[in-house]
Amino acid sequence: MLRKFREWHSMQKARHPELMIVLNIAVFNVVFFLISALVINRLSLSGTESMNMWEALFYTLTMILDAGCISFVVEDIGTSGVAIAVFCLIVVIIGMITFTGAIIGTFTNTISSSIERSNSGSRKLYISGHLVILNWNTRASEIVNDLLFCEGRQRVVVLADQPRETIEKEISDRLADTIERENNSLMKAYIKKGYGSLKRRLLFWRHKMRNNLYTIVREGDVFSSKALNDICLNHARSVIILGNDINNSVCKFQQRIESEEHARGNTLTIKTLMQVADITGADDSDDGQKIIVEIADSWTEELVKRIIKNKKLQQNNAKSNIVPVPVNQILGQILAQFSLMPELNLAYRDLFSNKGSSFYVREWMPAHRESILAKAETMLSEREQQLEGEERRMAIARKADFIYIDDYLKTHRRAIPLASMELSAKDERSGKVERKHYFYYAADSYVDVLDEDTPEADSLTVKLNPNYWIDKKRVIILGHNAGCADIMKGFAAFCGEWDPDGTRKILEIVVIDDKEHLEQVNLYREYPFVIGTREATIYDKDIICSTIDWFMDFGEDEEHGDVSVLILSDDAAANDNIDANALANLVYVQDIIADKKKANPNFDTESIDVIVELINPKHHDIVNNYSVSNNLGKAANSGSNNVVISNRYISKMVTQIGEKEAIFDFYTDILTYDDPSAEVYESKEVYVKKVSSFFSELPPECTAGALIRAVWEASKTLHPTVVLGYVKPGNIVQLFCGDQYNETVRLDPEDKLIVFTDH
Repeated sequence: MLRKFREWHSMQKARHPELMIVLNIAVFNVVFFLISALVINRLSLSGTESMNMWEALFYTLTMILDAGCISFVVEDIGTSGVAIAVFCLIVVIIGMITFTGAIIGTFTNTISSSIERSNSGSRKLYISGHLVILNWNTRASEIVNDLLFCEGRQRVVVLADQPRETIEKEISDRLADTIERENNSLMKAYIKKGYGSLKRRLLFWRHKMRNNLYTIVREGDVFSSKALNDICLNHARSVIILGNDINNSVCKFQQRIESEEHARGNTLTIKTLMQVADITGADDSDDGQKIIVEIADSWTEELVKRIIKNKKLQQNNAKSNIVPVPVNQILGQILAQFSLMPELNLAYRDLFSNKGSSFYVREWMPAHRESILAKAETMLSEREQQLEGEERRMAIARKADFIYIDDYLKTHRRAIPLASMELSAKDERSGKVERKHYFYYAADSYVDVLDEDTPEADSLTVKLNPNYWIDKKRVIILGHNAGCADIMKGFAAFCGEWDPDGTRKILEIVVIDDKEHLEQVNLYREYPFVIGTREATIYDKDIICSTIDWFMDFGEDEEHGDVSVLILSDDAAANDNIDANALANLVYVQDIIADKKKANPNFDTESIDVIVELINPKHHDIVNNYSVSNNLGKAANSGSNNVVISNRYISKMVTQIGEKEAIFDFYTDILTYDDPSAEVYESKEVYVKKVSSFFSELPPECTAGALIRAVWEASKTLHPTVVLGYVKPGNIVQLFCGDQYNETVRLDPEDKLIVFTDH
């Protein structure tokens, strides 16, 4: 109890120093007056006719505090005498200066100093179980924002060298925007359901989003041991070390120098990590702390790995766990997947966050797993029985996953089991390898993962297309960013899984960019799926439009495939020019689509997807309002469906890693396709597959629970598949969460399924 009160008092002093000082003064005065009253009551000499020492002292103090109280000593100057009257006046004057004035001045200075120390962040906090963010960049506010969807009170401490007022305003604006948007959506949902005014207001008051964050921002040096200890770093549950932005320069020459230095390596990140690792690895630090580090280059990544290795040699493995997050690699993989399957943008917004259907993880307890492994070994096929060593172990593990999912689907109806992963940690000192196994789920909350409830009996069976193959993809890339190489690696990995020998030409890409950048990447010649490049700046409208127009109608074979236009935002641009090129390119693309629709009313606007990468979330409304999709027959909200605010995805993932153990390895797996040389598809990804080609016969109307179980049963022998949701024309996405038997699903041939599978 005392520790909790100390933490509460410490945080209140940090957030509201003026209020706490006033409260402390009020408490002090109340206590002082009570004690004084008790003393006076005990020492007063009522009934005496002469003034004794105590009465004289009391009257002296009253005269100092109130000059009018001189009448208690000098009732009549004629009878009391001039000397005593003059002396009392001198006492009053001197006392007002030396006693009352001195006390007021001292208290004023003390209060001012205390407020200044609290505002400057020099006062030590007493707090535990909080999230610490070190440094501040364009992704930081999104990390804080996603915590709104977490259950319970969340406590966040930010330490950065930027002005505290600026960071606090950014956080406040971001949270206010989210709360207003979510509450407006909630009220509209109640209105749509036809609830009466009173019921609607009562439900809204009960379920509306509230600010559950307790945020403290400290302005200071992240390399200072004192500053880190003052925010109780050794008792934080997670520490997030953010990289520095480079798009804050107005000088083009300086911008280029900073960009080149940033690409070579980030020494500030390394320095911060070493300091943090030292504090969290101390004996008095909490066990199980997570340190998430943003990295954007190979040099920093290599040094982070070395720090992790040295930490394991020197410290107890039960202490902090360092998780490096390769920002550009993840963004590259995400943007590549969105270009191939644009609907994933909408699906990942929820799946990568704490809102709606999200990914959850829990440890697969050894005793339970061993019993299932023993059962799985008896169920191996004749071919699998001949396997030996690692191949046999993997075959048994895959079979165990199937048994687990079968059993889970028979006893749960509010969460979707996905797959298991084995994570190994080697103790560098003892050489012992500790293996832990985790199972992953898609659900609305962790409570739904644990909640057991027998599913409804159904007899639904589905027929899948055994010859299913993903459709050909065609992509136009406009512009560039720091992750272009990683985007191309994502495309190459996709081709490696779906077209390993290159005979199908399953992917065709054309890149339109300025001459300087195209030369830097050698015109993308190393990638066989890039069939052409075109030099152009945003001012070369005719070149851009003619190239896009040509590519939309171009095809080397009868299978043209749908076209995606990926518009990249230059993350190295100065602040004033952030997203400017992307917005200009969007204007060109949307005008081309509008012209095609005008010339041919039957033109299928669904065959072209425009994916716009934005860095600044404030530009989202510009894209949404400009989009001509709203006037071309798509859903009313489709204009914003393919807007990718790239920083938000990294922020969501970082938040999830800080909250959920072992989730990062799962993210890494679903963003990575199998190696072309792999004989067995092991990596699992989220795919968007057309209903008309995925099924050989269209399934009847059914519940989500029945569809999930029917597809799982039909797919186990070839490519085990779990259905996560579906997409209706107009990019209307529905992810399954909550009670699966309360949701009815009716699939049409033009719909698409969102599935979790290995191929």
